[in-house]
Order: sequence, then C-alpha cells, then structure tokens
Amino acid sequence: MIRYILLIPFALLIAIGASSLFLLIASVVDPVMAVLTGDTLLVGFWAFVDEVFSAEDPGPIVVAAFEAVGRIVFTLLVFPPLLVAVLSEVIRARSGLWYAGATGVLTAAIPWILRGSARVGSPGELHVSFVLGLTGAVAGLVYWAIAGRDSGRSPAATAPTSPGS
Repeated sequence: MIRYILLIPFALLIAIGASSLFLLIASVVDPVMAVLTGDTLLVGFWAFVDEVFSAEDPGPIVVAAFEAVGRIVFTLLVFPPLLVAVLSEVIRARSGLWYAGATGVLTAAIPWILRGSARVGSPGELHVSFVLGLTGAVAGLVYWAIAGRDSGRSPAATAPTSPGS
C-alpha cells in the first residue's frame, strides 16, 4: 500500500524532473532544438508582451498564457510517464526496456497525434521527435529505477530475507 501512496508518486516526480532537465539541456546543446526553442521563446515572448500592453486588463491574457504553457508541459512531460506507469502497474511489467521504450515512443508520438494529418515529416520534425523520444526514455528509465523494478510483485516477494531463512 505504501508503494501506491508514496513510492509511485515520488518516482513520477523524480522522472518528470529528470526528463525536464534532459529536455532543457537538449534544447541548449542540440543545434536543431536550440534554434526551435530560441525562435519559439523569442516570438512567443514578444507576442505575449504586445498582447499584455495592448489590453486594458492584462490579467486574462497572463492567465491564458500560463494555462497554455501548463498544458504543453503536462502533455509532453507529465502525461507519458504517468500513463506508462499506470499501464505498467496494471499489466505488471518490470522491464526497463518496456518503461524506456513505451514512454519514449509515446512522448515522440504526441506531436504527430495532435497534428492529426498523415504526411511525411520534414527532417527537422523527425529530429524534434527523436529528441522528445529520448526525453520520454529518460523519464521511463528513471521511473523504472525507482519504482518500476518491483511493479506487480507481492509485498512478500520484495521483502528482504534474513540470512538464516
């Protein structure tokens, strides 16, 4: 019971933090991600500033901006490890490859699923999907290292045994 109350939420928080750190580093180090991130932040910041200064009451604009950023963060960094963790508990998966692969594939597929069009992606889009897949794989591996190895085992199977038994 402690596993479901403390260990799994703790493992998810650490996994989400690790994948966020990985995506931040990838957004700085990787040339394609750096250009994408820089352009997005620059355009987004100036559009936000223009909207705030042109509005009589900027409160709703600021709230909407925070909600949009929250939805993006939830969709890319929180939802995939959460879904894989719940699914893994149900099917009692314990493989690190499963956690890394399922979370990585789901995270990489999210932009394609949300787009909804069936077309071949450009090399830049495929590169971003690859980096998002690695981000998800980091989350899956960190979650597995903390809580996934014991997924689906009974408490008696995970209890330490004494040398005399």
